Amino acid sequence: MNDRLSMAARAALLGGVLALTGCAGSESVRYYVLSATPTGPSGAAVRDIPVGVGPVELPEYLDRPQIVTRTSQNELNVADFDRWAESLKDNTIRVLAENLAMLLPSQRVSVYPWKRATPVDYQITVQVSRFDRMENGESVFAMRWRVFDGGGKELLSRTSAYRETPTGSDYAATVAAMNRNLEAFSRDVALKIEALSTGSGR
Repeated sequence: MNDRLSMAARAALLGGVLALTGCAGSESVRYYVLSATPTGPSGAAVRDIPVGVGPVELPEYLDRPQIVTRTSQNELNVADFDRWAESLKDNTIRVLAENLAMLLPSQRVSVYPWKRATPVDYQITVQVSRFDRMENGESVFAMRWRVFDGGGKELLSRTSAYRETPTGSDYAATVAAMNRNLEAFSRDVALKIEALSTGSGR
């Protein structure tokens, strides 16, 4: 009887040690964010334009804590230990707004939803179709975006795609490439708003 208890106790102790070892050796979670990157206006500085950014829509499979990449055209990989520090949708709209504030430049860039009393001369909406790393390693940011005037009239509609090759195969390089794609898009939006504000084109 005592021998059986002793064996059971040793087995329980060994199991506890193995469990603790497994926890101690487990991989820790890494968190990432997109960040504003432009350092100056995209072109000639214009008046301080009131701009509203949003809504920005992302496919549901992308707007999750885990970073999603593609292993084939129809197969996704959801990272176990590499995650967004905030909602990818919220992060994207915030960085787009920060980029535009630096690129235009403008001190009056608002993020959707803004207060009814907030003046907005131009509103940018974005419907994202791709914002991930492809199976060939390339990072793709594809979307349809529109610009409206302050009264809700559509001024232009564009379908655009931006591609960057990450400098490495890890998630840090993937996020950096995504950041560069978002910056390139921000510059194009800023240029269009500048052109619209000066009446030089659509």
